[in-house]
Amino acid sequence: MGVGAPAARQAADGVVTDPLDEEKQKLFPPLRNRILAQAAGALGENRAHLAEPLVSKFLKKHPNDPSALNLMADIARRAERFAEAEQLLSRCVEQSACAGYRFNYAVVLRRLDKFDEALAQLDELLIKEPRNPLYREQKAEVLNLMRRQDEAFVIHRELSEEFPNSPDVWLNYGDTWRSTGHFDQCIAAYHKALELAPTLSAGYPRLVELKFYRFTMADIEWMEKQLDVPGLSADDRANLYFALGNAYGDQEFYAKSFEFYAKANALRRLGVGFDPERLSAYRLNCQSVFTEAFFRDRIGWGCASSAPIFIVGIPRSGSTLLEQILCGHTAIEGLGELADLGNTIASGVPSGGKEGQASVDYVKRLRSLAADDFRSICGRYLDLTARRRRLGRPYFTDKALTNFWHAGLIHLILPNAKIIDVRRHPLDCGWSCFKTRFPTGQPFADKLSDIGQHYADYVRLMAHFDHVLPGRIHRVIYEDLVANPETEIRRLFDYLGLPFEEQCLRFHENPRTVRTLSVEQVRMPLYRSGMGQWRPYEPWLGPLRAALGPVLDAYPDVPK
Repeated sequence: MGVGAPAARQAADGVVTDPLDEEKQKLFPPLRNRILAQAAGALGENRAHLAEPLVSKFLKKHPNDPSALNLMADIARRAERFAEAEQLLSRCVEQSACAGYRFNYAVVLRRLDKFDEALAQLDELLIKEPRNPLYREQKAEVLNLMRRQDEAFVIHRELSEEFPNSPDVWLNYGDTWRSTGHFDQCIAAYHKALELAPTLSAGYPRLVELKFYRFTMADIEWMEKQLDVPGLSADDRANLYFALGNAYGDQEFYAKSFEFYAKANALRRLGVGFDPERLSAYRLNCQSVFTEAFFRDRIGWGCASSAPIFIVGIPRSGSTLLEQILCGHTAIEGLGELADLGNTIASGVPSGGKEGQASVDYVKRLRSLAADDFRSICGRYLDLTARRRRLGRPYFTDKALTNFWHAGLIHLILPNAKIIDVRRHPLDCGWSCFKTRFPTGQPFADKLSDIGQHYADYVRLMAHFDHVLPGRIHRVIYEDLVANPETEIRRLFDYLGLPFEEQCLRFHENPRTVRTLSVEQVRMPLYRSGMGQWRPYEPWLGPLRAALGPVLDAYPDVPK
């Protein structure tokens, strides 16, 4: 194993210093420019909207300044403009030998699912510092995503032995145990992290996400003490609020529980620009562009492949469960939540938007594309997904839920692909979104009225495609799946044109790695306890109900 860097040590005040944090602090040279330092300070306070104009103005005069390029890449990354961040960091690496820029480049490549390229950057760093814990930790993360779990586990085990006092090492080790369904080891690793650093707030929501884990009143008292720690960041405070919301809910103190969930979401919303009218405007564009005549005039313009099975919908709707069922079939490989279609659109369609979050105008631009353009988009998407497929099966799942934005384009480029829309009761789904700490990418989930409007627009958008493309999209109602699993699963495979296989009913026995927030549920047989969880919180759900409007009353049907 060799001799690594020194283990984490206690500072004079008794606080544990983590080697991963120490390595992060050494990555970048100090910012001497006043404007860039001011922008970096704003970013540190999660105020990207203040940092971006400062860096943008600086880059106009100094377009190749690596520190400014790196800051702008960080701004783009936080806004999930990963393709933009990749380009900026590529220029950084060309301009400077700073290890921090190469490390950030590897992280963004990983977020773009360019795993081979990310590994190449990390291996370049490891040539100079083979025992660097930060580089090795990131490499293990990439290997996990490449489904090379055995190699990732070796790295995590070595790091836990070399740095037994590192909270972050134990936290990440727990994540790896969790993704493979080893929950006892996962809990032990999370507890170890929190034992070393009680203020490591990210550990508490991770325990919440295990679903079956229950906090005691003593745990609640301990977490509330952490809220009084001086200098607690907004993210740390939000993490503790989410955990306390869950903990008070377990103890049936529902008013207190809702209070903490509301505080958590209010903090998460700070500095996040979200326009709830955006999907409404996008839906109206779809209705004007994606007509029966539009599709009829473009028959045969896409690729013949029938390999992709798209799973779309709203988070917390049962999509991970559905994918787990599908992946029990010998003909289907589960690839999880892919960014490939969104990235392809962002780079290949005028006004395509940022990584799949379609711009309001992009659908209108599709009118001007020719048949070769659609086949080119399809080809790029299939090339990207081909790099992930390991099992040689004829079909694969793409569970990027936001692909419902692109149902019309999917039909154009892949007319033989299948689209499955999984749907859960609006109040259960909406409440679950509100009380979930999403790592990234769900800004609508921070406010009950936005959740309701988002859900209602999604339902109306899918209803439009049901009208102009009847029978094209198969709908799975979560409550029906739980009540009559075999009937619904047989209907699903009839739609896919595949024979039913008995093992699909035993989805919880499938050992495949799952990396979503629902990893625990898919390790258990179907259960009804996930239904009606909103009821104790009904007094506070008025904004959600009002925004859902007739969509709630009509469920599971769609209002006329």
